[in-house]
Amino acid sequence: MTPLRFRPGPDFLDQAAAAAWFFLDRCGVSEAGAHVIVPTAAQIPGVRMALDAAARAAGQPRLLPRVLTLGHWLLDLPPEGAPVRSHAARLLAVQQAVRAQDWLRRSFGAQTESAAWGLAQTLLSICDELNTRWLEDVVVSDGEAMDGTDRAALLQGALERTYAHLSERMLGEESRIVLAFWQALSGPDDPLPSRRRALRRLAQQLSGPVVWIAPTPPTPIEGAFLRDADELVPVLEIGYDWSGAAEAQEPGWYDTLISLWPEARISDAADAPAFTPALPTLPEARPAIRVIGSARFEDEAAAAADQLVQWLNAGRRNIALVAHDRVVARRVRALLARAGAPVRDETGWKLSTTRAAAALMRWFDLLVRDGDTAALLDLLKSPFCLPDFADRGAAIALIERQVRRDNVSGGWDRLRHLPRALPAALAGADADDTEIQRAEVVRRSAGELLAILADEAARWPRGLAQHPLSMWLGCLEGTLDALGMRAALAADEAGRQLLDALARLQDLPSDETSSHATLSQAEFRAMLSALLESVAYKEPSAASAARITILPLNGARMRRFDGVVVVGCDDAQLPSSAAELMFFSNQMRRELQLEDRESRFAQQARDLAEVLLNNDDVVLTWQRLGGRGEPKHVSGWIERLSACCARAGVAIEASMAPLVHQTFAETQGMPAPAAPELVPARWSAQAYNMLRRCPYQFFAGRMLGLAGLDAVSDDLEKRDIGELLHRVLLRYHRELLARRERGETVPEAERLDRLREISDDVFGALMAEDGNAIGYYRRWCEVLPSYVTWQTEREAQGWFWRGGEIDAGVDLPMPDGKPIRLNGRIDRLDQGPGGAHAVLDYKTQSATRLKRKTSEIEEDCQLPFYGLLRADAVGGSWVALEGVRDGAASLQREVDLPDFDAAVAWLERQLRDDVMRLREGARLPAFGDASACMYCSARGLCRKGFWESTAVPALTT
Repeated sequence: MTPLRFRPGPDFLDQAAAAAWFFLDRCGVSEAGAHVIVPTAAQIPGVRMALDAAARAAGQPRLLPRVLTLGHWLLDLPPEGAPVRSHAARLLAVQQAVRAQDWLRRSFGAQTESAAWGLAQTLLSICDELNTRWLEDVVVSDGEAMDGTDRAALLQGALERTYAHLSERMLGEESRIVLAFWQALSGPDDPLPSRRRALRRLAQQLSGPVVWIAPTPPTPIEGAFLRDADELVPVLEIGYDWSGAAEAQEPGWYDTLISLWPEARISDAADAPAFTPALPTLPEARPAIRVIGSARFEDEAAAAADQLVQWLNAGRRNIALVAHDRVVARRVRALLARAGAPVRDETGWKLSTTRAAAALMRWFDLLVRDGDTAALLDLLKSPFCLPDFADRGAAIALIERQVRRDNVSGGWDRLRHLPRALPAALAGADADDTEIQRAEVVRRSAGELLAILADEAARWPRGLAQHPLSMWLGCLEGTLDALGMRAALAADEAGRQLLDALARLQDLPSDETSSHATLSQAEFRAMLSALLESVAYKEPSAASAARITILPLNGARMRRFDGVVVVGCDDAQLPSSAAELMFFSNQMRRELQLEDRESRFAQQARDLAEVLLNNDDVVLTWQRLGGRGEPKHVSGWIERLSACCARAGVAIEASMAPLVHQTFAETQGMPAPAAPELVPARWSAQAYNMLRRCPYQFFAGRMLGLAGLDAVSDDLEKRDIGELLHRVLLRYHRELLARRERGETVPEAERLDRLREISDDVFGALMAEDGNAIGYYRRWCEVLPSYVTWQTEREAQGWFWRGGEIDAGVDLPMPDGKPIRLNGRIDRLDQGPGGAHAVLDYKTQSATRLKRKTSEIEEDCQLPFYGLLRADAVGGSWVALEGVRDGAASLQREVDLPDFDAAVAWLERQLRDDVMRLREGARLPAFGDASACMYCSARGLCRKGFWESTAVPALTT
């Protein structure tokens, strides 16, 4: 085998191509019988162009030899022997072994299923590294008569010899544990031993010379293949010369970088003289380099995207973005998509980050969390879940409104009964027949939608029980069909790759180890998550004459571009390092002679130097501040380069001014917009209270529609208790009304017992889910006697319950002839002597607090608003559902609104006047007090606290 080394740089491929032609000519074979091997497919076009250019420069254009990677070449071989074990099968085998070692999980803190699968993945990775570095050539001896048992024994013998050899070096306990796992988990059908055997077979079939062109030394497996090939055919190995040896000519850009970054130097000769870096000089022939420091993440992404777009507009056809900071690169990718720039992404994103994978994992979240509504809404809104369901959008919107209104946090039983409450949320009392019919159709669709999900969830085993893998795969296949996900995923690029990954799992039950594996539901979900993390999704890119290629730093090897932007050049990321774990530390890697941190750092220095050597225009960007505001510095390598340039009088550092999408707040007076065209035609008591509390809050929330939906909270709120009490009292009074209409007389003691029974039933389900409800329940039980006493005395005065939770609506005439519609839900309606009616408003407050509301009627207009909705109401009062425990003080349970008729008349007059002023263009200032601003979602719009003046502006146009 003939080794050749050329300095990296723009001339490397030309020199390698000329040497390859010279070598092939001396071999005396035709080009068709030769093979040129490169590490990756991305390097094939450049090598082919260099070979063609070298042939034409020699004056004899000729056919090119076959240029390919080893992986592509192995596809020519017919399969032989047992199939290679899949990554999923090996990962599952490791997980089953780790699960049996509780001490190992405790040592790593891998108590959760996700952490346990992460530990299994790490063990599998390091076993592959050990196979690559230490697997003996003897394990690839594949005689025709050798069966699987002999091959396994051969492998185990090689592993034991390696363990004995390494143990002589007094390895630490960590390394011994890793080697023990390597022996236990490695098999002859693992990918690396199988690849070694395949390369041996490939080498034995060679009939023509082989040229190896690569920027890095061959791996042990590749080196073994080249040695095997060299026994049969001529082999030429061409690589980079990183020795930094001085040449006759004047030192150039290569020598400068080697002097600045001596860690990039590699000396092949054992007797090479010691390298003493001298003060480097800056040659005239060098690329254009700029180092751009940005204050923040967004500024760095904007600087990189702006530079790339400028190059495209200038006519450059082949430019690159080196994604050394993946987060910044993703933001740059989004900015380029917004600009319509053609992009080809070679980095590949994890399949787990796609919408298709998110939909699948949301289903498992729904299973594990027993119908969690956050996961439910995310799954329903995914385009992959039940895409062809009738009235899907309206049904989902209805479910979400009801979930948020009732603060439903989860539970399949509660979700199954949720549609019973949906009609009231959809069609009010003033709805016409068409609206009512449409509401009923949507309600049925929502119920069917929830029933499909609940029924499908019931098919899956629950709890911690262990089941065979085949059972879980069968459940998964059934879910994909039942939820219509299979067809929807097949129509999406990421979805097709997800289905392919899931299809490969169907082979696991036939694997010797996997066929006996058992998993719990949580373990099966964690297995899918780990596999989706290990699969790369590469977005397809359309063909284009000019494009931006996004690639990792090592993806730029042996490639040239018209311009390169490297993001992430701060000292925290360049060089980048992987986190160290116990048993997989840097010290252990040195003991096992695996790639350690220093060797990775040195390779990154060579990769960065190659980018600067191969390309004429390079921009390096970095952030001065981290995500938490911590200061950062530019990478030490770039700092050395900048200092060298500064000594030569060349400035390469620059700053990115935050010019794009920047706004500056100018403090002015209180905002007071006017929007007569947005005045609503429908009004509720809450809307009018908001207008009176803070007009600007009403403008943002009701007129602009920025209020949004209520958030679902797992914490028990007072609103939830109020709704529960309303439900208890509605059910209680309906029963009393039915018995009274039958002529029955119900004693007070029996009434109290029945109210307790209903309270126990309604509160029972909530207390089983949330222990915080017990305190509210006990407080309510203390109120029950006084409430029953008050109700009995009220009936003795001739007032009886006639209805509750009544949806009502009425049109209010306006001076301009355009009436407004008043809507609301009346808590309670009583009928008294002579057929008169009274409206009552339940309040989870004490009577003492309610008495103060009589003087605050202009701030809380709900009770007079009930009077507008019921014109036949002659009185109104609040009913306290807290505070009073003594039945003798039952009169404190009710607080009347004095001059109810006058309050209703005032509200009608004031409401009509306010709406007319809004229609005429009256302004809506932000004069709310502290209580109105405390939980106001429009605080960021009105900018209260930044005004120059708090004076209320003129309220007219």
